[in-house]
Amino acid sequence: MPVARIVALLLILLPIGAFFVVSNIAKAGPSQEAKDIANFNPRAVFSDNTPHFLPTPVAALPPEVNSGPPVPAAAEQAAAPAPTERVKVANTGGAGAILRADPPKGRQVAALRDGTVLQVLEHQDIGGSEWLHIQTPDGTQGWVFSRLVAPE
Repeated sequence: MPVARIVALLLILLPIGAFFVVSNIAKAGPSQEAKDIANFNPRAVFSDNTPHFLPTPVAALPPEVNSGPPVPAAAEQAAAPAPTERVKVANTGGAGAILRADPPKGRQVAALRDGTVLQVLEHQDIGGSEWLHIQTPDGTQGWVFSRLVAPE
């Protein structure tokens, strides 16, 4: 019988003690952490103060006089042109791509916007990364990382 009395006493006292604890916590008000969460301003935390990936686009450098290869012979001109591969700038998240003079860290020739159609002149593997020698619609040539383009 004494065990049954102890159990009955605990069943009566535990809910009363729990009510007392809960009512005291409710009267205490919110903690400082809860106030900080309630006053959280995401604009202050997520404001973009970092420098952007791409610099302001610059005009392409004009070609130097007589800087190209020699004019092909008449027999070479008669040959049918090979089909050209065309790609467009993509997979950049809207940031665009950098057209470089030499892969992979050559000087910047131009900034290319997403969707710009490019003509591929050659492919080159440099250190396990594929780079494309391309020509823009205005005739500017340079190199772009292959993962920043997609088939047209």
